[in-house]
Amino acid sequence: MNDLSIIGKIVDAPETYDDDGDLLTAATYIAGWHANTTSEVAEWSAYLLDPQPVTPYRVYAGGVVPVCYVFPDEETLNDLRPTFPI
Repeated sequence: MNDLSIIGKIVDAPETYDDDGDLLTAATYIAGWHANTTSEVAEWSAYLLDPQPVTPYRVYAGGVVPVCYVFPDEETLNDLRPTFPI
């Protein structure tokens, strides 16, 4: 069984506010739409994050290290979800 964990956008730098709560700078994000699986998905090889992160954004219970993917956008991942092995 292969599990899918959709992360989405990952914050690179969070938004900042002044003392009155007014926005100073908007958040910035690492490029792409991110997802993890418990094992490689052959059909998704073009989106495999290379190199894989040393400290993944999410890990699975029991210490299972995820396989990390980055897609251009959410729509691309959604289009490929039918190829995800369950």
